Amino acid sequence: MTSTSPRPGPPNEQSSARVLHPIYQALDTHNYTKALKLTSAAPQNEWDIVRALRVHALGRSGKRREALVLLWEVVVKNVVFPNSDDGGDNGNIKK
Repeated sequence: MTSTSPRPGPPNEQSSARVLHPIYQALDTHNYTKALKLTSAAPQNEWDIVRALRVHALGRSGKRREALVLLWEVVVKNVVFPNSDDGGDNGNIKK
């Protein structure tokens, strides 16, 4: 597996703190609805850290299926699987 481009993230520390601090506060006070609202704001919702915090808030608010779908998207984003035309299994699970 290789990555095709850098992972999305905050452009600088100041921007990061301004966006992430309110999300962390909402999670610390168990206000998962507020955390979900804060993590849905664009363009920060493309940052991996924001998406991971959203997964946490979704899981804690009982939306486990939605949390798992988003977690899967975060984990496999920008992952390229090798072509299996060579006849080898390349680590893929055979059916």
